[in-house]
Amino acid sequence: MPGDSDSVIWDRSGLMVIHISQRNEARLTEEARRLGITVDELVEQLINERAAGAVRRGSPELPVWHLGSVGSLHRRDIYDDVR
Repeated sequence: MPGDSDSVIWDRSGLMVIHISQRNEARLTEEARRLGITVDELVEQLINERAAGAVRRGSPELPVWHLGSVGSLHRRDIYDDVR
């Protein structure tokens, strides 16, 4: 969960610099150590997975309901308060 001190800026060389809380930094460092990779590699991996998931999901697919032929439905057909 992003902390109050998390932020992203770009430095003069065009690289992204991410300022994160000490808690989030410790979590990233621990996860990278557990996987045996650098923090930079872990962040790149997480970004790539997130981007791939966004492409895969795309726009949500709505269900198609085949309800047959239905005439117009009016409020009076549903509620008794309309006469």
